[in-house]
Amino acid sequence: MKKQILSAACAAILGAVIAPNAIAESFDGKPVNLKWEIWNGVASAGNVLATVEETTVTNSVTGFHTTAGTNGDSGDTGAPNDYQLWDINLKGEMVTLTFTSRAKFDDANHQYMYTGPEGFHFSDTAGNLADIVAVHVDDTIAPDSFEKSLVTFDANNIYVDLNGSMCHWSGMASMPDCANANSPTGLNNVIQLHVQFADSGSGSGMMKIDSLFNWLEGQYPSLLPSHVESEMVAGYHARFYPATGLYIGAKDGNLFSFGTAGTLPGMTSYGSLNAFYGMAGL
Repeated sequence: MKKQILSAACAAILGAVIAPNAIAESFDGKPVNLKWEIWNGVASAGNVLATVEETTVTNSVTGFHTTAGTNGDSGDTGAPNDYQLWDINLKGEMVTLTFTSRAKFDDANHQYMYTGPEGFHFSDTAGNLADIVAVHVDDTIAPDSFEKSLVTFDANNIYVDLNGSMCHWSGMASMPDCANANSPTGLNNVIQLHVQFADSGSGSGMMKIDSLFNWLEGQYPSLLPSHVESEMVAGYHARFYPATGLYIGAKDGNLFSFGTAGTLPGMTSYGSLNAFYGMAGL
């Protein structure tokens, strides 16, 4: 099943959605091509078996669905186009994918369960964005069995393969339901991508935060032992150090830590990232 990064208690504390910092590039007001594709193996342009739906997203789109003429489930009695609907939001560096299918009113069991490689393909076909250099995936409240390793990218494309993921309104055997009381939506139905764009060498955005995290690791080796990679955790750009049970994270231009054990227990705010940038010489 989907790996849970945080405990339910920690997720509840860190559950706020990140507000993007000032960055060199963003999705704001820039059209992005969106397709639902079925792939033959690894998600890529060369492995597309079918394009089921295609649209252009500038800021958001509601009701993007995976099928345009059938509900795909013999138990589903709703209208043809109400099966497996997703809302898509592009803001700043964030891509938010929320499963919102009205099929929950038609079929009490099988809202979706993807058993093959298919999902979203975002592409900058108009050349409006800088090159993509990293995609950080927040799967804290993602659908069950969603695998962040199946999110891939190149300079102009992002592929979100949902193979293996599922969302059930009623649990069955080893397949849990979507309910999550600690989720802002009440469900495990949201996937967030924090997209890092290439900048012109200014060190802005997540690159600069990662440089600060690297500096902090050198300054406080007893608290932040060894180097770990950053990831999205409940809306924070964060790193977790298992040896000390400590998270460091950035949100809304501020630096935080969260201790899960005896080391700096609970949430601590250290103020503006800019002050730390100055100390680190960034």
